[in-house]
Amino acid sequence: MSDPVLQACGIGVAYGTRRQPVTALHPTDLTLHAGESMAVVGRSGAGKSTLAEVLLGLRRPGSGYVMVRGERFCGFDRGPRAHLRHRVQGIPQDAGASLPPGVPVRLSIERALRRLGVGGDRRVHLAEAARIAHIDPGLLERTPRQLSGGQAQRAAIARAVAVAPDVVIADEPTSALDARTAAGLADALLALPARTGGALLLITHDDALAERCDRILTLREGKVEQSR
Repeated sequence: MSDPVLQACGIGVAYGTRRQPVTALHPTDLTLHAGESMAVVGRSGAGKSTLAEVLLGLRRPGSGYVMVRGERFCGFDRGPRAHLRHRVQGIPQDAGASLPPGVPVRLSIERALRRLGVGGDRRVHLAEAARIAHIDPGLLERTPRQLSGGQAQRAAIARAVAVAPDVVIADEPTSALDARTAAGLADALLALPARTGGALLLITHDDALAERCDRILTLREGKVEQSR
């Protein structure tokens, strides 16, 4: 087994007040290795999206910390480190809404490359990202409104992988798509670990899709119920 690319160590999240706390995620440990895919499953409110937000550095946990390639990424005592932000990338459920409206996808990807300090020839990054996402490079010249739901999700994959992340976290990426489009997108997502050399964390309600992943983590009421 390769060295871990992502480690969550005792991360927990609580809302409310000290007198009346509401625990969204009990202290949770998680390890992902290069080339590995993991599905996170559970009923609504189980803590799946909260876990994803912490791993992406979008929410600071109340306890614990996250490591990327053995380096501290974020934790209860500090937010995500700037030089590591590109190492963990997310693909949201509604990719079309997450892409800047009226801006060609190519331009939004180039802006992300600049913002995250990713060097090299941007044309090479874009071409490789389009290849990995199985999207026609010409579609990157369109704005989000000019893309179908499936095309927008593939554009989001291209944006995520363009910055060469170690981990891609996808939150219910196929739920709003028809069966045929969802199947094609699932194939593209599950191929990411082999194509990028990183890892994939997939949050899903789709049991059949979860079973295609290397491992499954089941959450129930903010706790790890099963890991296999």
